[in-house]
Formats: sequence, C-alpha cells, structure tokens
Amino acid sequence: MNKPDTKLHECIYVAEKIIPADICDVIVKDIESREWIPHTWYNVHKDSFHSEKTKELDIQGATPELQKQLGKFIIEAGRKYEKNYAFFTFGDGSPNVMNNFCHVRFNRYSPGQIMRQHFDHIHSIFDGTQKGVPVLSFIMNFNDDYEGADLYFWKDNVIKLGKGDIVMFPSNFFFPHGVTEATKGKRYSGVSWAW
Repeated sequence: MNKPDTKLHECIYVAEKIIPADICDVIVKDIESREWIPHTWYNVHKDSFHSEKTKELDIQGATPELQKQLGKFIIEAGRKYEKNYAFFTFGDGSPNVMNNFCHVRFNRYSPGQIMRQHFDHIHSIFDGTQKGVPVLSFIMNFNDDYEGADLYFWKDNVIKLGKGDIVMFPSNFFFPHGVTEATKGKRYSGVSWAW
C-alpha cells in the first residue's frame, strides 16, 4: 500500500516473466509479419496527430486474438499492482485502481529508433462513448535479444526489462518516461492503459 512517504520510483512495479516465453515468441512472430506504421503524437492544442521526422518508432494495433491472449496477463499484473499500491479498498476488500483497460498497441524499436520522453495523458483511448481517466500504464516486453532501447524514467532511472515482463506505473505527469535509441536487433513491446 502506498503511504504519505512513498517515493515516486517506488510506484514503478515490474511483474517479472508474467507472460510465458513461448507466448512472447508467438506474439513476436505474428506481429513482425504484419504491417507497421510510424508512431504518432497527439497535440492537444491543435487536436491533431503527427510523427516526428527522425527516429520515430513503429506501431500496430493488436488483433482480437492477441488482445484476448494478452488481456489475462494485463489483468493478472494489474491485480499485483493493486495489491501492492492501492491506498484504499471497497467494502468487500477489492482494490480500486483498475476497472478496465484499453486495446493493446505494439511498439517496435529498430536500430536508430527511440520513444521521446513523455507522460501518459492518453486522450485517444476515449471516444465519447467510453469515458474515463487513464490511471495505470502497462508496458509489456516480448523479447530480450536486442541492445539499447532501454525504458527510462526522468533523466537516468533505467528499468531493465526481461522477456515476458510487464512494468506498471501511474499514468500522470509525475512519471515522464522514454526509450533510449535501439542499437542492435529489434525490441518488441506492447502498451495498454487502465482506468
């Protein structure tokens, strides 16, 4: 449970090897065979999306089959996070952090690509029918045969992720994060946000 003296870095939690290695291999094989597009950033002031001219990573959405397969791991990891960090629970003892999560997006970092530092104020997951505020970010790591492409928070707090790990942290401006430049091989990851 978080407390008044909880440090920000203590709210970053890695559920290690929660996705089995064989499932990670199947996911990488599947997504690598499909079409990738450049990542885009949302500009709230212009109500538009754009890609940076250099070093932009590639993305694609999950198929319904992969969404279903990954959903159980997201829920399991989210429950672990809630157990450790929920400040209060409902009357029945269930925590109140995560009630739903959005469609998974896959990220691919090839040599020379990065994720610029940002924080997760995600607008695009809500369409007017579905409403909420993202409270918990999930990053799933599907391979470890790459170099570079390290997840970092603030300026130099690097989180090393293994194959099958899911890292979770609050989706707000206290947690600026990015991915360093990939230098060898390709890193495959997935992201989702809970509310």
